[in-house]
Amino acid sequence: MAPSAMPATCVSTVAPPYGKSKSDIDSSDSFRLYSSGGTIEPEAIGSLRPTYLDTPLEEIRKRYDEDGYVWLKGLLPADDVWEARKNYFEYLGPTGLIKEGSDAKEGIYCGGDWHIWMAPGKLREMLNLADQNLEYERRVVDAHSASWYSAFANHPVLKEYVKKFTGWKDTTLLERSIFRPNIPGGETTQVHYDQIFLRAGPATALTAWVPLGDCEINGGGLLYLENSVSLGQELERGFSDAAKDFTEEERLSAFNRNMMDGGFLEKDSGKFSSVWGRKWLAANYEAGDVVLHNPYNIHCSAINETNIIRLATDLRFVESGKPFDQRWMKTWSPDDGL
Repeated sequence: MAPSAMPATCVSTVAPPYGKSKSDIDSSDSFRLYSSGGTIEPEAIGSLRPTYLDTPLEEIRKRYDEDGYVWLKGLLPADDVWEARKNYFEYLGPTGLIKEGSDAKEGIYCGGDWHIWMAPGKLREMLNLADQNLEYERRVVDAHSASWYSAFANHPVLKEYVKKFTGWKDTTLLERSIFRPNIPGGETTQVHYDQIFLRAGPATALTAWVPLGDCEINGGGLLYLENSVSLGQELERGFSDAAKDFTEEERLSAFNRNMMDGGFLEKDSGKFSSVWGRKWLAANYEAGDVVLHNPYNIHCSAINETNIIRLATDLRFVESGKPFDQRWMKTWSPDDGL
């Protein structure tokens, strides 16, 4: 729910503003980004901090602890990332999603009304779009079971890096992961933190957000709210307190009556930034980049202002043998309740 609509228990322990942030940068007076609920003004935009692979591991861990994320430049082989992108759009190609005659790898949008290309789910059904392109809906779902996607999600470079970064003896990849195509001009990922959707386990999962291809700063990539882990933790404590009289099933649900539709915190990312006095950190992502982030790190995406479909996936890892949200050990489907 929007900050202004949150129960008092959800906001009383966190009082904005937070003072001048370390990511303050000189931003163009004219550069803006846009969320589905409103504008993100220039003064609310900062730069995501890049981390290169020659950075000492202890420094990388320190940055993760300080920032709640680490943007790893070129972690994955770019050719493997582009191949996964090509496979996805070749599979979706027959639905008419990409521009006719274009290279599937480019993911050039076909144009027209973006609503008909919304992902299967509640919002698509609410807009009475569920039966307009059944082949598209089927292929969007089935892509998550493709052998090439499983191979990419289990990429040995990523799995080995996560193991090294965390110091875990072994890692388990949660089976449920979702392709995130950000259609030009379309609906964005609204403000949230991941633990909202992982409440049946401790907040120990590590998310790897992987852009499949290059993504310019106005191309709909993820935005991270600076210094937001503590805010996410406080908000979750508030939600938990407000749900103390709920059934166990209701308490664990990201969609219980304390929450906004979809389990989100706010549709207007600019408003959220203003209320809490923190900037959204943006970046030009390249194929091979990976962002590791904390389950309480608050993030969203901006509207894609290009003609290229932004494709990404988020892969979540836990330490093998330790408790985690078992609901995530199944392939995604739009009606899985998560």
